[in-house]
This record gives sequence, structure tokens and C-alpha cells, in this order.
Amino acid sequence: MKLKIILLKDMAQLQDENIEEEKVVTRKKSVKSSDDPLLAFLSGIKGLSDTMKKRVVKVLSTEGIIDPRGIKALTQKELENLPGISEATASLLRDQFEAKSESSIFLSLEEREELETVREKIKTGSKALDTLLQGGVPTGCFVELYGAPQSGKTQMCYSLAANTLLPEDFGGLDSGVIWLDTEGSFSSQRLKQVLSYYEYTYNIPKGTLNTNRFMVAATRTLAQIEQAVKEAGKIIPKNKVKLLIVDSLMDPFRSEYGGLGELASRQKHLNKFLHSLMRIAEAYDLAVVYTNQVMANPDPFATAMDKVQPVGGFVLGHASDIRLWLRRATSKIRNQYDAPHARRALITDCGWLPQNECHFSLGAFGITDVEEEANHRKLALELESGIETPVEEDEEDVQTEFVKL
Repeated sequence: MKLKIILLKDMAQLQDENIEEEKVVTRKKSVKSSDDPLLAFLSGIKGLSDTMKKRVVKVLSTEGIIDPRGIKALTQKELENLPGISEATASLLRDQFEAKSESSIFLSLEEREELETVREKIKTGSKALDTLLQGGVPTGCFVELYGAPQSGKTQMCYSLAANTLLPEDFGGLDSGVIWLDTEGSFSSQRLKQVLSYYEYTYNIPKGTLNTNRFMVAATRTLAQIEQAVKEAGKIIPKNKVKLLIVDSLMDPFRSEYGGLGELASRQKHLNKFLHSLMRIAEAYDLAVVYTNQVMANPDPFATAMDKVQPVGGFVLGHASDIRLWLRRATSKIRNQYDAPHARRALITDCGWLPQNECHFSLGAFGITDVEEEANHRKLALELESGIETPVEEDEEDVQTEFVKL
């Protein structure tokens, strides 16, 4: 009898241990699922088997999608063309994403206004320029910077990148930046100079500024830039990216589509690439800022504004939410403020901003107001850094893949 009782106790204890082990395994599975947002998203789809869900995760990850928002960046046709993804599976992914989305397709005027007001603004470094843009560059939008060489396009990108990396307590977004360098003009030293100005001015403690969130890729060909955009889907969620810079956008298109007979093919390719960037900007709520080259208008009766035109044609013009024309300021402004590097920014096209212009300067530490350019030079001398305002022709070798600053 005693032996029977002991055996029953051992069996009960063994059963309890098995239950505990099952609980631990279940807990580990749930933790693993919660750590993977894409897997957690797929777990809500009842029409897919567990095997199919794992296959979908593997396929999407190879396409640079590790977050459910990346599904929104792909069209229905692009989803169907992925290996192992059928039309029915693509429809299930779309339906699940729409079901998870809190907002409906149609929004009231108040809801739309609220959506626009919650957009974050990236500071440019110049108060006058921020006022012109009503607070800065808004996330979720396309901003085009065009102008002649040395007009300040790349320098403005440096300041926008720095203000995106800055902590929120110092006016930044505390977010990541992706820089696609198509001309080989990116300089890590120049960006560090701009960041050092904010660290010195705001007395930011060392280690507070997270530069690991800045990623740059050399994309000299169309194949490289498209591959970089594809891989960006893995970087954006991990680094909380709020700014994607393409410097410059049209350079690879102009080099690979040279003749007039290829113009239609170039514009078609450009339109497809722009729409992929649009979907990324909307899906992840990030700002896309790209620089653009210009060409001379041979028309003798063209106005002063029409004598210099951005390349890319109407396809690029319709895609841009804000078009900024950057050019050198007049000698009167440069002499008045002791700002030899003063520039003018003119809004040539925007759906919600009036056509207006302002002045800014290319200071020793990035974009600043014309009144502050002289102070930038004095500060550079005080720090004995020997910093000089670089022009856009400065080049630096960049690796052919994403690298950290």
C-alpha cells in the first residue's frame, strides 16, 4: 500500500514537471513571436498554415521586409510576384494589414487635419528657412532641392541629417537617417563637423548623440540604388529612420539613359522608382529629401525663373510635394550681413505653401541664418578646428554597402 502511494506521488510530481515544461515552451514561443513583429502579424491570419507563415516570413525578409508596414510599401502585383506568394496569399496579407490599421480609407476634414498636424518637422538649421517651410521639413513628404553646383543642396542635407539625429530635448527627432550617395560627394568628416556644432552649442553630453543610426550607401548605378531601397526595409524599423536622403536622384538616370530615343524608357523607370519611394515614405512616415540637377533653358524669351529648370521632366515635378530652388544670394545681401556664402531658397511648387523665398547661409557648421555666418567663422577659429565651408565638389570614397558613420 505504501509503495502504491509513493508511486502515485512520483507520477503526480512527474506530471506537474511536464506541465511546467510545457508552460515554459509555450512562454518561449510567445516571447519569440512577440519579438518578431512580422511573425506576430501573420499569427492573426487564420487562412495560412504555420508552415506557410514561416515561408512568408522568409520570403518577405529576403525582400527587406521585417515589419508589417513594409507590406504597405509593396503593390498587390509586387506581392504576387514574390516566390512562393500566391494571389490568394497576397490578398490575405493585404486584408490583414487593412484590418490591423485603425484608420479607414476615407477621413473627415478634421481627421485629415489632425493627421497633418501630428507629422514631425525636421529643422533645417536656419530659422528663416524653417519659417518658410512652416516649421521645417515634414515627415511623410517628398522634398526636392534643386539648383546649380555649390548652391547648397548637399550642405542642407547635412544639416537635416544632423537635426534628425539630435535628441528631442535639443530640437531633434532622435531618429535614424539613410543617405543614398549617387555622386560620391558624401563626406563623413563634414557631417561630424555639423554635429560637433550642435554638441558644443547645446552642451550635449558625450555619448548622448547616437550616430549609429546614420547609414550611408554608395549607389552609383540604378541597380545599386534599387537594391539599397530594397535593403532599407530592414534598416528603417531597427533604427527608427525618419529621413531618407538621395543625393542626387537624377544622376544615375541621366548616365544610364543617354539618348533621346531612351527618354520614354527613362521616364517610365523613374516613375516606378518614385512611386516605390512614395510608398516607403507613407508606410514608415519618413521624409524623403532628394537633390536634383538643373539644365539651361535655351528659349530666348524665357523668364529669369524659367531659364534654369530642374531635370526629370513632369514625372519628377508631379512627384515632389515641395520644390525648393537654391541659388546664390545677391551681392547686396552678402555685403550687408558679411555673409559671402549667403544663399536664396525659393518655393517654386507646393500644394499648401505659398510661393515665397528667404535667405540662408552655408556656415562653417552647416546651414544657418545669414546673420549667423560671421559667428560661425569666429567659432571655428576659437575651436581652432580649421573648418572651412566646403563646396559640393568635395568627394570621399564610400563603401558600396550601408556603413555606419
